[in-house]
Amino acid sequence: MTSTAVRDWAPHLLTAVDVARRSRAEGNHPFGAIVVDAHGEVVASATNTVGSEHDLIGHAETNVVRAVGQRYEPHELAGMTLVSSAEPCVMCAGATYWAGLGRVVYALSETDLAVLTGDDP
Repeated sequence: MTSTAVRDWAPHLLTAVDVARRSRAEGNHPFGAIVVDAHGEVVASATNTVGSEHDLIGHAETNVVRAVGQRYEPHELAGMTLVSSAEPCVMCAGATYWAGLGRVVYALSETDLAVLTGDDP
């Protein structure tokens, strides 16, 4: 992604990070995700709910993809973007793919996350 593209997504990336802060405050891992429509409007947001809801697949990305998948048609989802505080795991990437979202943008790569948290096999 070019530096111009990063600047264009910066406000949405900051929103996803704010959602991650809320997730942490609710007792969950600090991950947050939003979905932005083709017009640049946030249409959904979700926190990680693994801890608070005892939901092993309650990752922020999966939660937000489920929410938009229930409200929008496939042709609408294709024009939407998942914006996440961190690079989606393989489960969340799969959910994004199968929902048909057109783009994924994230603030922190998996490699950088591992540097911060250590290796977690």
